[in-house]
Amino acid sequence: MSTRLLTLALSLQLTQAQPPPQFEVATIKPSPPGARGSTLYNPTPERYAASSITVKELIAQAYNVRTFQIAAGPSWLASDRYDIVAKPQGEPTPDRIRAMLQSLLKERFNLKLHRENKEAPVYLLVTAKPGPKLKPTTAQAPQMRGRAGTLTAQKVTTALIAQLLSEKVERPIIDRTGITGEFDITLEWTPTDSPEAGMSIFTALQEQLGLKLEAAKSAVDLLVIDQIQRPSAN
Repeated sequence: MSTRLLTLALSLQLTQAQPPPQFEVATIKPSPPGARGSTLYNPTPERYAASSITVKELIAQAYNVRTFQIAAGPSWLASDRYDIVAKPQGEPTPDRIRAMLQSLLKERFNLKLHRENKEAPVYLLVTAKPGPKLKPTTAQAPQMRGRAGTLTAQKVTTALIAQLLSEKVERPIIDRTGITGEFDITLEWTPTDSPEAGMSIFTALQEQLGLKLEAAKSAVDLLVIDQIQRPSAN
């Protein structure tokens, strides 16, 4: 074997043998009773932290998917909330943080999953009668802000609007408007968990932006939970 081929073979063996990055230490505690709304802090070389985060949100961050792409698993995935503080191993780049979270989920939550691409419910974003009510952008750069019941975005396409809305309705949305250009939008509705009666996001979308969501089915990439347990003690 030539020196070049031997070096390549040894390098491949070392790469295959190298374990995935892990947090040097991690603390997982149940959030205080009544905690709502997760917070992810920008990771530093010394600290990764998340507060009031659900396990479903943690899996979504670890595998770079949206929560509606996570299928099966117990109901507590979306209800139990945890506070997590950990020390990264090495440089906390987004890819390394995701790999460390995957290791954390496997070790502390005993997570096992697989990927599937199968037909699932989606929404199609289409124009409503009498037509779209989209304001051409005046912004220099894209900006997005949102809280419960409000979405404000500048310099966005209808494809990006579909992506932003998908997080609100927890279902994939496919842009079928055929509309080109960039727009500034403001959308206001009453959240489903609000005790007050009001306008749904579906009605608000039609009345305020002249768009609507139509139910359909399409192939969707999913993470299917095969096994998971509540986290082991610290």
